[in-house]
Amino acid sequence: MRVICEAGYSGCDHPKAFSLHDRNLIVKHVIKEWREPNSKHFVVATADGGQFELILSETGNQWEISKVSGFHN
Repeated sequence: MRVICEAGYSGCDHPKAFSLHDRNLIVKHVIKEWREPNSKHFVVATADGGQFELILSETGNQWEISKVSGFHN
């Protein structure tokens, strides 16, 4: 799994695209973002209409991605 980010002062400021199951998905916009201890969380909408939660473990610099259904902020 690979995530392409817009880099800023804190490393990854916003994800721009990611790959999942051999598909490349473009992030249309970030719906919500927040921090938890040692991690950054993003709920994103993709260009194809999907919604995903992307979690960056800042200690291991590893990403987790899961599909979101019915997310409301």
